[in-house]
Amino acid sequence: MATELLRLRCRGHQDIRATHGKTLEFTADAAITGRATCVVGVAGEVVGLAPPAVAGPVFITISSGGVSATVRAQANSRWRPGGNAVVRRSGQRMSNTLATDADLSSADLPRELAVALSDPDVVVDVVVTRAETSGTHLVRYRGALSPDDRLSAECAAADVIVAEDAGARALVTALGFTPSRDINGPGRTLAVSTVDGTSASVSKLLAEGASVEVLGLPPELAVAGAAPQVAPLLVATGLSRRDVVKLAATTRTARVVFTCPASDLPRWLADAQRVAGTEHVSVMTVDERPTWGPVSEFANLSGSASVWCALDPTAGPVAVDLDVAGLLTALLGQEVAASTLARALAAQPGWSRKQAYDFVLGLAKPG
Repeated sequence: MATELLRLRCRGHQDIRATHGKTLEFTADAAITGRATCVVGVAGEVVGLAPPAVAGPVFITISSGGVSATVRAQANSRWRPGGNAVVRRSGQRMSNTLATDADLSSADLPRELAVALSDPDVVVDVVVTRAETSGTHLVRYRGALSPDDRLSAECAAADVIVAEDAGARALVTALGFTPSRDINGPGRTLAVSTVDGTSASVSKLLAEGASVEVLGLPPELAVAGAAPQVAPLLVATGLSRRDVVKLAATTRTARVVFTCPASDLPRWLADAQRVAGTEHVSVMTVDERPTWGPVSEFANLSGSASVWCALDPTAGPVAVDLDVAGLLTALLGQEVAASTLARALAAQPGWSRKQAYDFVLGLAKPG
């Protein structure tokens, strides 16, 4: 019998239409208008003890008036009980998103169920249960100083938990879970770390092409989490395409990170391939889920939404330790503008804008 993770109870409403093609929603509000076409239950509340968070693949079964339907989706461990619960077909994770990547929207529900939901007197039962992971999925979790609800939910959803360092092992065991030494076969692997670096077992999964989530890091760092090759990061947000490509061409041992509209990415990548010799990149088009692959894999992206991209280094694997002064001096020698380098340095953790400009200008002064 499937493990029950969450149970909600809602009521029907005369203005429920259930015609939205991208989402469905269980709202905590008691009243809606006919424009709320995604809503399939009002006055929603948790039945029994509310879990702090839910993670992993799930089934969401909606029942009312003797009719039911089941949606398969990916639970969002950012969501917290007590408010609205939105289920999206897309991968967008917002604070009110219970689950993403759903195989059904409100418009896909059986019409007899939709009719039942429009009766204000009916009860709408919603049961969320655990589903099996399809294929091999890796969740990379950067832990904080103490255990939290999100990490607890991710541990509960994992088939295997790997602690990549001593701090990670302490976090996992404090939550009552036991890290494993081996990763055997397909399933959902949670790799917890508290410091930079990638263990051999995680590198192997990445090299084998496991689907990846990266939790606990900002997007400019998370985007590189799907790449099997470890390298320093140079965050180049706010720079022009020309400057980003020039950085990649002259900084061949670092991974250069930038953001641009999805429709522009093929042009950025073509320039990086031509000028810098970039062969592989990491791209993050949806929240917390980067993908690594050859440049050609991303040649047909479109849309106005911003994406994150990390250009792989072209000089082979390197150690993470980086001589910042030596790197910047070499870039200045290649006629990369001091202002460009200062902006890139200011985007790195631990550097203020003033510190970065003073440091680069000091290197740029004639000796």
